[in-house]
Amino acid sequence: MIQSRYLFVSREGKVVKIARPKDHKYKSVPQLAGEDVLEVILYYRNKDKKPHELLMVGFDRFRLDSQGNYVQTEEDRKRAFHNFHSFGMADLLEGIEDEKEDKPLPIPVAPIIPTTAEKRSLYDYINEKLPNFSDDAPYVIENKIKAAKEKYEEFKSMARTSRNPSK
Repeated sequence: MIQSRYLFVSREGKVVKIARPKDHKYKSVPQLAGEDVLEVILYYRNKDKKPHELLMVGFDRFRLDSQGNYVQTEEDRKRAFHNFHSFGMADLLEGIEDEKEDKPLPIPVAPIIPTTAEKRSLYDYINEKLPNFSDDAPYVIENKIKAAKEKYEEFKSMARTSRNPSK
């Protein structure tokens, strides 16, 4: 069975396991109040009801309020899906009348990449709390980062080409 685990990583390297958000609302994390945090979502497979194999990771970055709360807003959701709607859906919109004028594609949103210190803290947490992931974690995390960077470069190239169709 595939499961997920949510973590916040502070700029100082503190890793806090958090409850899965419900309706885009996260439980308060008072020890990280007022901080910018990296959200890490670990997707993994269970074996005998225990985490067994790390499959994928996801990253997001946001600021917690003075109480340690974060509620995802509509603007945050739009930012998260900006590249998908602008670049993944571009081919589907070609036949629509409103889209017939040659508008350049928007500038893509840069991927969220953990810092070296955040990755080190995450690896330390995994080694201590999820030792079954220790061997695969660097590979899975680094591949996610590499894929995100490559996709971003592809989107930038598409945006450049749409602005300068002769090139």
